[in-house]
Amino acid sequence: MRHCPHKPDTMTGRPVNDIARQDSHLARLTAAARELMALDRAFKKLIPEGMAEACRAVRIRDDELVIYADNGIVAGRLRMTAAGLLPQLAQLGYVAGKVRVKVDLKLARKPRVKTIAISEQALDGIEEAAECVQNQEVRQALARLIAHHRR
Repeated sequence: MRHCPHKPDTMTGRPVNDIARQDSHLARLTAAARELMALDRAFKKLIPEGMAEACRAVRIRDDELVIYADNGIVAGRLRMTAAGLLPQLAQLGYVAGKVRVKVDLKLARKPRVKTIAISEQALDGIEEAAECVQNQEVRQALARLIAHHRR
């Protein structure tokens, strides 16, 4: 469940920041999480959007920026280019001398958004034309196509 810092926590009615301020350990964790998220956002602004969706800058420790990539292709590309981004990250306050890229496979893929659409008018035309088709297999295939696009 995602909480917005300005909205009350649904379980207690108090903002999450108020709860974090009351516990010093939780406050430190919250601050560290914000710093890591800011590092990731800064890193992603420096790389192409498609690659940014498939990787995360997770930390800088011992002068090393650690990046997780969703697959080997993205990891390979990052290994070739990420070191060149270090000066730009340093200008933003994220100083690192080297880069380590790790592959962190994501088994659950995001469902692909349907990008091809056939208008209702076109589907009606295909349906009319399908009634004239002699071949039963072609007629059934057209019926499946129409049913699929009307979902």
